[in-house]
Amino acid sequence: MRFRWLIVAAVFALVATACSSGPSSDGLRPPTTTTTTEPPPEGVIVVIINNGAFRPSNLDVDLDETPIVRWLHDDTADREYVVEARNGEFMSPPLNNGDSFEFDFSTLEPGIYRYFSFLGLTRVPGTVDTRPEQ
Repeated sequence: MRFRWLIVAAVFALVATACSSGPSSDGLRPPTTTTTTEPPPEGVIVVIINNGAFRPSNLDVDLDETPIVRWLHDDTADREYVVEARNGEFMSPPLNNGDSFEFDFSTLEPGIYRYFSFLGLTRVPGTVDTRPEQ
């Protein structure tokens, strides 16, 4: 009989302890976040890397107006990207979320430059066309 009372008392103590305090009102409020989006500097085109894709993936670049392309890693998943030109004209360091890489296309002859990044075994393509409009 004593053993039953001991078990009942232990269960009661456990339930009372577990239910005695709830989360504070601070824990129930959603966190506040502020996102500041600044426009890129003049002469820079930004390509966002998000959800395993380049946005936009195909660019027409006017070398007199916007010769610099900046790739900005803004993926929600914890992934690392390396942006690389198909023919070796440029290659970024590994980009983690929030990192960016810039390349000045005015250092190259006008043309079509294909680039890519790997997402696992999938090759994610993109194109920069710096040829003058015809």
